[in-house]
Amino acid sequence: MGGMKILSRACMALVFAIAANVFAEDVVAMASNGSAVILHDNGRWEYHQNNSRIRDVRESAIPEDAKFNVMVEYESPDRVRKNVRLAMEAEYATEQEIRDSLRAVPQGGYIYFQVKTSQIKKGFPRKLTYSLYDGGKKPIFTKTAYDTEAVPSEQRGVSNLMVVPVYGHPKSNVMLARVQARDGMETLDIDIPVR
Repeated sequence: MGGMKILSRACMALVFAIAANVFAEDVVAMASNGSAVILHDNGRWEYHQNNSRIRDVRESAIPEDAKFNVMVEYESPDRVRKNVRLAMEAEYATEQEIRDSLRAVPQGGYIYFQVKTSQIKKGFPRKLTYSLYDGGKKPIFTKTAYDTEAVPSEQRGVSNLMVVPVYGHPKSNVMLARVQARDGMETLDIDIPVR
């Protein structure tokens, strides 16, 4: 009987040693977004880089020519009207022609989705979806286009990816501009103060 107690203690010690080794090693787990991550025994985690489905998301791992920085600019209706008037006066337009043109200015102004022209690669178009939100959960504007369809802006070295007229007065003081790539897998949200 005494030998049985010694054997039981030895088995329990062996089980404890195995459990301790399991917890001391790193564990590969699946995150809620489907990414594989390594859970370290000290509580730290990182993306599993040897998994073909996971890419290195560190800033240093992205090549310079692959970076794509979208900017958003808001032009108020007052500024648009002022620019239209100045341009038409320079062309000696009549006051009636100027008033007619000013009526066509959107009440909320314009929002420009822009990018440095050097980032657009003609052989590698990026399909982007542009959306605007005015305080609600549903967008007031959504459109998908390729970055190669961008047109040069008035700023040197900057192209307009999308120019969006805001026809009504904005309901909120800050609108949300959203740019999505790869069918929503990459999303950039930008707040736009409009008042």
